[in-house]
Amino acid sequence: MQTYFSVVGYGSSGKTTLIRKLVKELRTRGYKIAVVKHDPGEHGAVDKEGSDTSLFWEAGSEAVILASPSRLTLFKRTEKDLMVEEILPLCGDVDCVILEGYKGRLYPRVVLWSEKGGPELPGATVLAIVYKKEDEQKVRRETQDKHVPLISRDDIKELADLLETTLLRDSTL
Repeated sequence: MQTYFSVVGYGSSGKTTLIRKLVKELRTRGYKIAVVKHDPGEHGAVDKEGSDTSLFWEAGSEAVILASPSRLTLFKRTEKDLMVEEILPLCGDVDCVILEGYKGRLYPRVVLWSEKGGPELPGATVLAIVYKKEDEQKVRRETQDKHVPLISRDDIKELADLLETTLLRDSTL
């Protein structure tokens, strides 16, 4: 069974860096991982202006697929912000999908602490709060009533251990 969780935090809080490290660590443990980046403001730059795929897209294609020996990139028109459950099948045969963003949805999540703190996420299942070493005391003070594991960004193995025991082991059965 495919499982998923979201990594959330304020802009420039380190979400992409954390996810890259997590993907590497979980792959060394034998897991197949996919990543879905949520871009509700459509700020992400994937395709270069003037390229064939960009021209096909601008011409009104409902879907544009860029296929090469090493990757497949899919651009598909949608009429709404799709639910993750509608996107998961596109990820193929993987053990886990890491979502970047989706803080407005109640998916299980890892919260990145930044200078602004951690985003308030009422009702969401918080798997862990990840912080910079220099913020450890502040994070501990401000989250003492939350009963959520606190993990340093420098300890990616501890975060992977937590995810493995809470989510991943059940997904590979």
